[in-house]
Amino acid sequence: MGCEGVFRQACEVTMRVIQNQMDPLMSVLKTFIYDPLVEWNKPAKGRSNPQESGEINNEQALTHVQNIEARLKGIMKSRSKARGLPLSTEGHVNVLIKNATDENLLCTMYIGWAPYI
Repeated sequence: MGCEGVFRQACEVTMRVIQNQMDPLMSVLKTFIYDPLVEWNKPAKGRSNPQESGEINNEQALTHVQNIEARLKGIMKSRSKARGLPLSTEGHVNVLIKNATDENLLCTMYIGWAPYI
């Protein structure tokens, strides 16, 4: 049976719920852009960069949050360029399952991958 059947239906229902409730989810994620406790990249030693306004705007966090928002809308990126039209929920789930079961991607995501063993 594999990925067809109940698993795919559960994924599609979950994706629809997430897409319908995208605003509350994004409001939670957008707090990471301005959170001074989250360090996305470490500053160089001995260099301090105080902001005059006291508000920290993290560009890397902003990029990640915008990427998440685009994916929730169905716009998938391939490496660096975005695809034209947003995918339907079924198409989005299909792409996610295809990426999750791709053997070339599986070997790169496992940190303990040792092909020589």
